[in-house]
Amino acid sequence: MMRKASRHVKYIVGDLLKRWETSSVKKAGAVRDAFSKAVSEEVKGRARPVSFKKGTIMVIVESSPWLYRLTLEKKNIIEKFNRNYTGRSKAKDIRFRIGEMDEE
Repeated sequence: MMRKASRHVKYIVGDLLKRWETSSVKKAGAVRDAFSKAVSEEVKGRARPVSFKKGTIMVIVESSPWLYRLTLEKKNIIEKFNRNYTGRSKAKDIRFRIGEMDEE
Protein backbone atom coordinates (compact mmCIF):
# COMPACT_ATOMS: atom_id res chain seq x y z
CA MET A 1 0.00 0.00 0.00
CA MET A 2 2.85 2.43 0.77
CA ARG A 3 4.36 1.99 -2.69
CA LYS A 4 1.10 2.89 -4.37
CA ALA A 5 0.64 5.97 -2.18
CA SER A 6 4.20 7.18 -2.78
CA ARG A 7 3.78 6.85 -6.53
CA HIS A 8 0.58 8.83 -6.31
CA VAL A 9 2.32 11.67 -4.43
CA LYS A 10 5.15 11.60 -6.98
CA TYR A 11 2.70 12.21 -9.83
CA ILE A 12 0.85 14.94 -7.96
CA VAL A 13 4.07 16.80 -7.17
CA GLY A 14 5.29 16.31 -10.75
CA ASP A 15 2.07 17.76 -12.16
CA LEU A 16 2.22 20.73 -9.79
CA LEU A 17 5.82 21.47 -10.79
CA LYS A 18 4.95 21.30 -14.50
CA ARG A 19 2.08 23.74 -14.01
CA TRP A 20 4.26 26.11 -11.98
CA GLU A 21 7.04 26.03 -14.60
CA THR A 22 4.57 26.63 -17.43
CA SER A 23 3.00 29.50 -15.50
CA SER A 24 6.41 31.05 -14.80
CA VAL A 25 7.43 30.85 -18.45
CA LYS A 26 4.15 32.42 -19.59
CA LYS A 27 4.47 35.19 -17.01
CA ALA A 28 8.08 35.92 -18.01
CA GLY A 29 7.07 36.16 -21.65
CA ALA A 30 4.15 38.45 -20.85
CA VAL A 31 6.41 40.70 -18.74
CA ARG A 32 9.05 40.93 -21.49
CA ASP A 33 6.37 41.65 -24.10
CA ALA A 34 4.66 44.38 -22.07
CA PHE A 35 8.00 45.99 -21.16
CA SER A 36 9.07 45.90 -24.81
CA LYS A 37 5.89 47.76 -25.77
CA ALA A 38 6.36 50.29 -22.96
CA VAL A 39 9.82 51.49 -24.01
CA SER A 40 11.42 52.86 -27.18
CA GLU A 41 13.51 50.81 -29.61
CA GLU A 42 16.61 52.55 -28.26
CA VAL A 43 15.87 51.41 -24.70
CA LYS A 44 15.13 47.78 -25.66
CA GLY A 45 18.79 47.06 -26.34
CA ARG A 46 19.93 48.69 -23.12
CA ALA A 47 17.45 47.42 -20.54
CA ARG A 48 15.59 44.18 -19.90
CA PRO A 49 13.13 43.04 -17.24
CA VAL A 50 14.35 40.13 -15.13
CA SER A 51 11.48 39.68 -12.66
CA PHE A 52 8.03 40.92 -11.68
CA LYS A 53 7.07 40.25 -8.07
CA LYS A 54 4.63 41.92 -5.72
CA GLY A 55 3.94 44.72 -8.18
CA THR A 56 7.60 45.59 -8.77
CA ILE A 57 9.41 45.06 -12.06
CA MET A 58 13.15 44.50 -11.70
CA VAL A 59 15.01 45.77 -14.76
CA ILE A 60 18.69 45.36 -15.60
CA VAL A 61 20.24 48.32 -17.46
CA GLU A 62 23.62 48.54 -19.14
CA SER A 63 24.99 51.70 -17.49
CA SER A 64 24.37 54.45 -14.95
CA PRO A 65 23.31 57.03 -17.59
CA TRP A 66 20.60 54.61 -18.73
CA LEU A 67 19.60 53.92 -15.12
CA TYR A 68 19.18 57.67 -14.57
CA ARG A 69 17.27 58.23 -17.81
CA LEU A 70 14.87 55.34 -17.18
CA THR A 71 14.34 56.44 -13.59
CA LEU A 72 13.12 59.78 -14.95
CA GLU A 73 10.74 57.91 -17.29
CA LYS A 74 9.54 55.45 -14.62
CA LYS A 75 5.94 56.71 -14.30
CA ASN A 76 5.38 56.67 -18.06
CA ILE A 77 6.91 53.19 -18.41
CA ILE A 78 4.68 51.82 -15.63
CA GLU A 79 1.54 53.27 -17.27
CA LYS A 80 2.42 51.79 -20.68
CA PHE A 81 3.46 48.46 -19.13
CA ASN A 82 0.12 48.14 -17.31
CA ARG A 83 -1.82 48.86 -20.50
CA ASN A 84 0.02 46.02 -22.28
CA TYR A 85 0.50 43.45 -19.50
CA THR A 86 -1.90 40.52 -19.73
CA GLY A 87 -1.28 39.15 -16.24
CA ARG A 88 -3.57 39.56 -13.25
CA SER A 89 -1.52 42.00 -11.17
CA LYS A 90 -0.41 45.44 -12.27
CA ALA A 91 2.96 47.12 -11.82
CA LYS A 92 3.27 49.69 -9.05
CA ASP A 93 7.02 50.27 -9.19
CA ILE A 94 10.13 49.62 -11.26
CA ARG A 95 13.58 49.06 -9.80
CA PHE A 96 16.54 49.55 -12.09
CA ARG A 97 19.91 47.88 -11.53
CA ILE A 98 23.11 48.03 -13.56
CA GLY A 99 24.10 44.61 -14.82
CA GLU A 100 25.06 42.36 -17.71
CA MET A 101 22.77 42.62 -20.69
CA ASP A 102 23.42 39.07 -21.94
CA GLU A 103 20.39 36.81 -21.80
CA GLU A 104 20.38 34.44 -18.83
